[in-house]
Amino acid sequence: MTSRGVVRSWDLERMHGVIDGDDVPGGCLVRFAAVAVDGFPALNPGEPVDFEWHQLEHPTSGYTYECTRAWPAGQQPATRDRRAFRTGLWTIRADGTADTLTVAAPEQDSPAPEFDGQSTGIVRMWNDDEGWGVIDSPNTPGGCWAHFSHLAVDGFQTLDPGATVIVTWKQVTDQDGYRYCATRVEPHQP
Repeated sequence: MTSRGVVRSWDLERMHGVIDGDDVPGGCLVRFAAVAVDGFPALNPGEPVDFEWHQLEHPTSGYTYECTRAWPAGQQPATRDRRAFRTGLWTIRADGTADTLTVAAPEQDSPAPEFDGQSTGIVRMWNDDEGWGVIDSPNTPGGCWAHFSHLAVDGFQTLDPGATVIVTWKQVTDQDGYRYCATRVEPHQP
């Protein structure tokens, strides 16, 4: 879901903050990986933002809502070329501002995932219209993104929220705000 809100706080050392909005009572936790801006991935307290979020099944750090992407209000979120591996270096001042030095190698593929595995998980949500959802498991903190093409089910490729599944996953840099991406999902047979 996309909403508009205002940045309540941003912790520069921990690289996370809170966004307040009418749709997220109590605030929405936002981490640096969800900040869709060019340059240094930070937000400024008091800054109006547009943000995408979801409700957590279990509160994290006292928050019921987690941001999956945030950007300055009225603008388009920054997008990154998925093929090019990029890194950034910043000098951070005491007032929270930063100077950026970016190094890019456009012909280089992103590095291979560091980890992969298989877990039993629970389907958090599934969007039939868009053909994707999120699976929670102890080995994929924050959730594992899954596409209908990863489903090993007969018939219409869908999952029911709350269903128990076996998910084979890989760690990724970013898949729609998630650090884990399913490579295969099959129903759990007790």
